[in-house]
Amino acid sequence: MFKFDKIDLQRITVSTIGAAILSVICVTGAVAPARADMVAATVVQVVN
Repeated sequence: MFKFDKIDLQRITVSTIGAAILSVICVTGAVAPARADMVAATVVQVVN
């Protein structure tokens, strides 16, 4: 029979937090180039 201990809860909590942080980093990494492209296009329009 499985016994759910405090250490198991800590492992699940740490894993969940780590997965959430990694997800935020990946989404930010995917969005950053799109924002950079939008800023560059705006600068080009202002200069021209």
